[in-house]
Amino acid sequence: MPTSRGLDRRRKRTLTSLAFVAALASGTALGAPPAVAADAVSVDYTCTGPGAPDGAQPLQVTMTAPASVPQGGTADLAVEVTTALTVPIGVPANGVTGEMEITLGGAGSGSVTATGFTNPGAIPSGSTVTLTGGVASVQLDAAGTATFAPGNASVHVFGVTVACTVSGTAPVAASTEVTPA
Repeated sequence: MPTSRGLDRRRKRTLTSLAFVAALASGTALGAPPAVAADAVSVDYTCTGPGAPDGAQPLQVTMTAPASVPQGGTADLAVEVTTALTVPIGVPANGVTGEMEITLGGAGSGSVTATGFTNPGAIPSGSTVTLTGGVASVQLDAAGTATFAPGNASVHVFGVTVACTVSGTAPVAASTEVTPA
């Protein structure tokens, strides 16, 4: 039979997992000046792992991308994620980390992974979670408009990982014009 200390540790991990999933709800992309921050898009995610909520949960994802890059150039993206879920316990600063796949479309193809997501400040119990600092770089070789859409994500909190899959189709969150060389 688990000790009360073991049960408390398991409960804390489960609650932390919920906090991380909530924190993954915000995304912003940063680009080389001039950068264009698009409005946040709502993306439904289904998450699995300890403490993951049942059913699809909406996350607000904001990306910032450069307005344009020359063909063959690199677009630096910044992503922020915010959730409507609230954390059941306080989470210390940098207590949640995560990654998010970004799907390229239009003049871009494939995907890149934004890393570096965290909560820079402590999150009080009962608060929603915003994760900032997600960054990715992508080389764009074809002229035209490259688009960027949120993809699958992982959240890590108190040693627990929660995997989140896009439910349905994620909308385009940002775009960059790739000018001919």
